[in-house]
Amino acid sequence: MSDDEEYAKSIYLQLKSIASLYDIDFHLYFKSSGEFGELCMDWNDVDGYLLYGDERGERLSLFKTRDFDAFKYEVFLHLAFRMGLEYELKHRDLSYIRQNDDDLQGDTRKVAFEETIRLLATMDDDWAAKAAVHYTEYLNMWRTEKNVTYDFETGTFIAKKF
Repeated sequence: MSDDEEYAKSIYLQLKSIASLYDIDFHLYFKSSGEFGELCMDWNDVDGYLLYGDERGERLSLFKTRDFDAFKYEVFLHLAFRMGLEYELKHRDLSYIRQNDDDLQGDTRKVAFEETIRLLATMDDDWAAKAAVHYTEYLNMWRTEKNVTYDFETGTFIAKKF
């Protein structure tokens, strides 16, 4: 194993250890997922830390950084989001019929994003705040009324009335 591979493997094991401490499902592969489109990581001296989907021998949606803290955030954002999606599916209200694009209660992403932020907050409050800003922007993107905000006291997204 080359020095780059040894270092990359040590980072992988460090991330796995952090995930274990916070009960984060560790669906991250070292170098390759067997080409099944799963989240993978690597490191090399030229590009630094790499996060990508490995599908059919190609690296898709490549994220590169030389900043380990930025890399850790991105890794755990992806892992927590996956768990958030699973949580949302388990708790989806199948009887609720979404009224329109501005119906926040009917937007299934809301619950997934809230769970993602909750998980990140157990690890790092700054990560949770950063994700909340990103997801607030995302939830407002297609709304006619750009009135969604994240309430840290309740841990929920709300649509403010004007």
